[in-house]
Amino acid sequence: MVPLPDLHDALNYAFFFDFDGTLTELAETPSGVILEDRARQALSLLFQASSGAVAIVTGREIESIDAHLSPLHLPAAGVHGFERRNGSGTVLATAAEDSAARSLESMLTSFVSHNPGLLLEKKRGALALHYRLRPELEALCLSLVEDAAAALPQTVLTRGKMVIETRFHTATKGTAIYDFLQELPFRGRVPFFAGDDVTDEDAFATVNALNGISVKIGPGSTSARFRISSVDEFLNWLLATAARLQGNGTHG
Repeated sequence: MVPLPDLHDALNYAFFFDFDGTLTELAETPSGVILEDRARQALSLLFQASSGAVAIVTGREIESIDAHLSPLHLPAAGVHGFERRNGSGTVLATAAEDSAARSLESMLTSFVSHNPGLLLEKKRGALALHYRLRPELEALCLSLVEDAAAALPQTVLTRGKMVIETRFHTATKGTAIYDFLQELPFRGRVPFFAGDDVTDEDAFATVNALNGISVKIGPGSTSARFRISSVDEFLNWLLATAARLQGNGTHG
């Protein structure tokens, strides 16, 4: 396992983080995750040390991230880049295919109602079918969503950990990071991104192409250049790094 690099002047970096499985342990349902105080503290210290160049890049909607991070209010990209709140607080959104979304939502709602334990998470620009509580239905869920989406133009399927998500737009976590880097306070900095899932590979690819630092949390094949074994280990590293950078006035 390649150890994470030592970071020195925080003003050199633009920090991007996935949420579930990276800053928090995964839970049985999206509403069940708990953000530890050390994660919130680390983000707060890093935000100060980097003069605001910290953003959450997640499959969740921005409101959900704000609720978990409160009282922090960070730049964020939600629904895999469909919506993005930049460093100045402006929220931007990508166009989505409404008719395709309604058609698939109707079908999946019926499917979930007949299979207790499944969860359909409705987001702006996307639908996520969670089967963590019914793992024996994985093959059926995948087949159903793939067949339905094949008939719908402009849809993108992404498999995650016990979830398959249908996006009605072509934005990704990678495009969100690229867009952040065109703006202050992120512009001109080396990108750092940490994530744990298949949905983070677009971001890893973007960061790698820009000679940044890409970090995979946990096992699994990846294009990330660095790996750390668990959320717990990553949070320990993140808090220690953020405290050192802040304590040294960003000149550690």
